[in-house]
Amino acid sequence: MIKLTGSGTAKRVALAQIALIDSLSIEIDAIEKELKPLVEARVPRLLAIVGVNVLTAAKLLGEIGDITRFHSSAAFARHNGTAPIPVWSGNDDRHRLNRGGNRQLNTTLHRIAITQARCHEGARALLKRRQETTRDTGKGSFRVLKRHLSDVVYRALIDDHDQSATTGRPAHRGPATSQGPGCQQYSSTSSSACVEIKNCSTRRSRCQPSS
Repeated sequence: MIKLTGSGTAKRVALAQIALIDSLSIEIDAIEKELKPLVEARVPRLLAIVGVNVLTAAKLLGEIGDITRFHSSAAFARHNGTAPIPVWSGNDDRHRLNRGGNRQLNTTLHRIAITQARCHEGARALLKRRQETTRDTGKGSFRVLKRHLSDVVYRALIDDHDQSATTGRPAHRGPATSQGPGCQQYSSTSSSACVEIKNCSTRRSRCQPSS
């Protein structure tokens, strides 16, 4: 560890950093407050996904643009870099990390996956089952989760777009039901049941059930 010389230097630097952090936190909160009504009106189904808060949804909208420009969820996965690249070696059918695609979008999906790995029962069950029943490494299982989340985000955005196009106005958030906007399903690779949606902020270390 590097020691700063001079009396009070370390304290001054630390206080300056704390002041900067406080200033940025205030700015972030102000931006989030301004974006909240806009995002909630436009993409309620996207916001119902565990790990997606207002700032995350705004980032996704900014990077994706019009979701209908992707003809399928597979095309969207290729765009965001979650589509795995197959690697054949002997009789093994494996996949390696895809380093292409939109890396800003990929990073956003990565943050959602981290939150779900901690807070979402279906995601945790998927990771555990992949590690127990396949030869996946921990990172390999996590890539499977990110690929699944790419489909979840795609479906939510398509639903929000269709709702807006049908009614001629932005969709409004409805209650999370077994077939409604709050339902994230893990099909053949995880769980067929819908899991209770929780408010898991990526900026907090704990999860609380939605009120």
